[in-house]
Amino acid sequence: MPQAQDSRSFIAKETSSPLQKSGLSRFALMVSMFVALVFLYLRGFLLSGVPLVAVGDEDLFLGRAVHILHGSVMYRDFFELVTPGTDLLYAAVFRLFGVHAWVIQACGVAFGLAMFYVVTSIAAKIVRGPFVLLPGALFLVFDLNSAHDLTHHWFSTLAALIAVNVLMGGEGAVRVAWAGVFCALATLLTQTQGALVFTAMLVYLLWNRGSTGEANTTRARLAAFVLPYAAVVAGVLGYYVYRAGLHVVFFDLVEFAPRFLTGDVNSPRTYLHQFPRVSGPGDAFRAIPYVFIYAVVPYVYFAGLYQLWRTRTDAPQGQRRHLMLLHLVGLALFLSIVSGPRFFRLCTVAPPAILVFVWLCSGAARMMTVVRGVLWTATAVFAVVLSVHRVTQWHGVLDLPIGRTAFVDRLQFNEFRWLAEHTQPHEPFFNKTALSLYLALDTPEVVEFINEDGFTRPEQVTAVLAWLEDHRARFIVMFPQDSRGAATTLSNSAPFRRYVQENYHLTQVFPLEEQGAPEELWERRAQRP
Repeated sequence: MPQAQDSRSFIAKETSSPLQKSGLSRFALMVSMFVALVFLYLRGFLLSGVPLVAVGDEDLFLGRAVHILHGSVMYRDFFELVTPGTDLLYAAVFRLFGVHAWVIQACGVAFGLAMFYVVTSIAAKIVRGPFVLLPGALFLVFDLNSAHDLTHHWFSTLAALIAVNVLMGGEGAVRVAWAGVFCALATLLTQTQGALVFTAMLVYLLWNRGSTGEANTTRARLAAFVLPYAAVVAGVLGYYVYRAGLHVVFFDLVEFAPRFLTGDVNSPRTYLHQFPRVSGPGDAFRAIPYVFIYAVVPYVYFAGLYQLWRTRTDAPQGQRRHLMLLHLVGLALFLSIVSGPRFFRLCTVAPPAILVFVWLCSGAARMMTVVRGVLWTATAVFAVVLSVHRVTQWHGVLDLPIGRTAFVDRLQFNEFRWLAEHTQPHEPFFNKTALSLYLALDTPEVVEFINEDGFTRPEQVTAVLAWLEDHRARFIVMFPQDSRGAATTLSNSAPFRRYVQENYHLTQVFPLEEQGAPEELWERRAQRP
């Protein structure tokens, strides 16, 4: 009976407002959430409320979400490299609010606020006082702002951290089961991240089995964690296996990446390649977030594990368990992107590392006090500078089919304006999802683009050519082959390029600074009588 009472008191203590126990008042939390909201709003909207254009890999998921709204079935009707969570999430949002430009940026604000709250909630369990707000602030200013492209990586990390936060609140059967559900959601958003996080949390539960003192309790915990995970993952993927076929789903999710996701972008060689050139004070200022992310991920975990080992007899056992869970999940997230550690991917798995870093800096030593002061100052300066720059920088506004949209890149603005003036909604178009999304143009379901390596399969090229011939698409976007280098031996794009050259003529060239290469717009030749 005393053991049961201790268990109940432990759970009650763990679930009784850790934010307040950390010394952070409800008022301080609300103020910090409001400041985070303002910062996030200015990253996605003008002061007037006009949303900024979203151009990045997130457009691919947004475009597929539109296809889902029109009745397409993932894997059967179009190719998808990852599990279906992100496509379904965006499709659900579009179903609720419609396909509007403001909805896209509102998703970014909502995601940032959710991640800020979860990071702060986890921080309250490992540090005390005002330091509770530091990980969330560092995440917003140095991490999310450097990789503001809401793809499956970000959403999977959020689901993983929610699972961590749930399990840190107590290890009763209900909480363990919910942790399993959120691990399943992480897997349905990114199969590699979710599976590795699930494995890390399973290792944690086995490592922490001594806290119960009973084998039956350990088995019950493991069952409560594994069964919901398996049921959710199997249920969702089973639906797509039924609709698309096991061989199709298996090829897309398991076979494709190791066989065809090639090149330096998806190789360990990409590490540090995105570090910006520094040729002046302005470049040095902009490079600070890169220095921070590259310095913290993953090296802080080794320092943190050493500190846990060194203080293994002194640290409170509850905090020690929380930190061990955070280290295991953080390392699992890093392992999920280690095969292609581009800066963007490092940012998406950085939140656990930021939490561990702040914990390491929370000591009473004078040097740690200085480090914390530098971090707070740098975060505040960057937040103010970024916000003021956004308010004062040049911008152009266009009335597009999915809503009024703002641009801060003149070259990008010119491209969208030209296409908006020369196309009508639902006109056939191919090879750039951002343009088709914002201009409400129709595109083939099977694939969004054709590129110059093995990523685009021969059957996809054949399907696109049949679609172009059937729909007589007026415009196609192309990249000059010379500026992107010679096509690799794995490229299947030759029939597509040949078809474009035989049936289209070059009508516009848009020099886009963000890509480093001009973008060509080809228009279909008039049919001969």
